[in-house]
Amino acid sequence: MRTRNNEFGIFPRRSRKTILYYYWIYDCNGKRKYRSTGKQDYYEAIKFCRSLLIKGQLYLGTSYSFKSYTEDFFIYDKCPYIKSRLLRGYSYGKTWAKKERSLLVKYIQPYFKETDIRTISQNMIDNFILSLKESNIGVKTCCHIISAIKVIFKYANKTGVIETNPAEGVLPFKNNVIEKGIFTREELILLFSNPERLCIWDNSMQFLLNCIAANTGMRLGEVLALRPDNISEKKIIIEYSWNEIEGLKSTKTGKKRIVPISTGLGEAIRSYIINNKIKGYIFSANEGKTPISHKMVYKYFWKALSKIGICKDTRKMKNISFHSYRHTFNTMLLESNINPELIRLVTGHTVNMTSRYSHVQLGNLPGISEKLNIFND
Repeated sequence: MRTRNNEFGIFPRRSRKTILYYYWIYDCNGKRKYRSTGKQDYYEAIKFCRSLLIKGQLYLGTSYSFKSYTEDFFIYDKCPYIKSRLLRGYSYGKTWAKKERSLLVKYIQPYFKETDIRTISQNMIDNFILSLKESNIGVKTCCHIISAIKVIFKYANKTGVIETNPAEGVLPFKNNVIEKGIFTREELILLFSNPERLCIWDNSMQFLLNCIAANTGMRLGEVLALRPDNISEKKIIIEYSWNEIEGLKSTKTGKKRIVPISTGLGEAIRSYIINNKIKGYIFSANEGKTPISHKMVYKYFWKALSKIGICKDTRKMKNISFHSYRHTFNTMLLESNINPELIRLVTGHTVNMTSRYSHVQLGNLPGISEKLNIFND
């Protein structure tokens, strides 16, 4: 029997209240196979098929199902997209990849399954996203799913697997993000400057860890990554960050920075290190081998907030978290009339610095250490 792979026909099929055009093609055994063009217009479907014919891809003998194409996507050591970014010198967090992989497996793959990735249209993606919203999936999660989809299809388009990117025009949902809450001065005094502060925190480790975050605006991962050689009399050298998935890694910006601290805070940290004979990570439950977990930090953090009257409902309403120390720190420095460019330099934000501050050593600036010492020693 002669092969008839270059023969095809176009026909419509109703799908989710819309008309999609499909085409038929004969395989090498003369059996008719059916595939979707992903097009709602007849002439666009014809154009699509002729394009496949020119490229020799009209007969889809090789499977390009969405599930098989994304088999390794967002698996950190296997994903071709992540490898490509890393080889080009860009960073890609393992924690972020794990989250995207979870969304891919839980929501995206079960929907598109064996659908050929070359036939998926923007309308199909929109229908999927709207179905998530109708299932009461949160806006933040939906937006993250859209972001993951855009990455997948952009890479497929870039590598020539698909001719056009159907996810390019997909719009995210409007996300009314609640602004991160900050602490009042009265709340900070209750947490760190009143005589009962150690009773509030239960142990000196948690008190010191939180006090450092409040006095420096450091991220939680940066505080957990601290070791004795990062501490001096009047400054903390921030070089790394820590989380349970990636372990020790660079800071969010990939740059080292120096934060001035008061003499009192510096002495408190060094005393804690000496008294506990710390040689590894300062905030550790296994003799400095690894830092304590984020979960443990939050356990004591929530408990301390409850003791000063910030209950669960209140902190949710105000959107208070450990990161609120950082927002509070920024706010207080601005209120102290410290130049915003210097604040960015202290906090390590990713805003380009003006050339006049590029060589400044913060510890040498008159009075800044005192202004950074928000609380009494």
